Amino acid sequence: MDFEFWDNCWQRESQPFHLAEAHTFLVKYVNKLFNKSEKVLVPLSGKSLDLLFLAEQGYYPVGVEFNPKAVNRFIQENQLEFSSQTFPVANGNELIRYHNDTMEVWLADFFEVTENHIGTFEQVYDRAAFIALPDQMRTSYAKHLKSLLADNATILLVTMDYLPDEMSGPPFHITLDEIKQQFPDGEVEELCRCSLLDSHPRWKELNLSRLDEVLYQITF
Repeated sequence: MDFEFWDNCWQRESQPFHLAEAHTFLVKYVNKLFNKSEKVLVPLSGKSLDLLFLAEQGYYPVGVEFNPKAVNRFIQENQLEFSSQTFPVANGNELIRYHNDTMEVWLADFFEVTENHIGTFEQVYDRAAFIALPDQMRTSYAKHLKSLLADNATILLVTMDYLPDEMSGPPFHITLDEIKQQFPDGEVEELCRCSLLDSHPRWKELNLSRLDEVLYQITF
């Protein structure tokens, strides 16, 4: 994980990847996460309000975020009350679990969180993890994510589609072929696509030919 890059991002007040409300894709397609009152894994959750939206809809979101600034802001800005537990891991790091009756947030490197810590999931909402990682790490991420999946799992995966020679990422350009390669046992369906070119000043500065956000459903 490129901690320095993302830590620098969290120093800025305005982030094109952080929204002041639940993501429109999630609001429109939350029913694709079929088991209400069940856990929904949200990798690299940042301070996303998607966690609050999922909880309001009756799901139990489990966010995992490695940057303490993002986790602390999420808790403070939303005036949340959590109990906490600390879990040591082999390399001397520690994982911190913040939890209440409606959700939990792990301050942890996603790659250090295992089934022994958080169990397995039938439902995953990945809005910001897959597109945040370079090629080799995406392969490792997909492998680790699959280790946390229960049978018949569903993933809602948000990706970015642009001309790779116009921007290097992150967020990284993701193709349908790559998704099928990384999740060969899953059935992949594109659910929605929209342009982000006018959504934030940062995207306008890049003068891209196109910048589409795409939502895929992966079912196993």
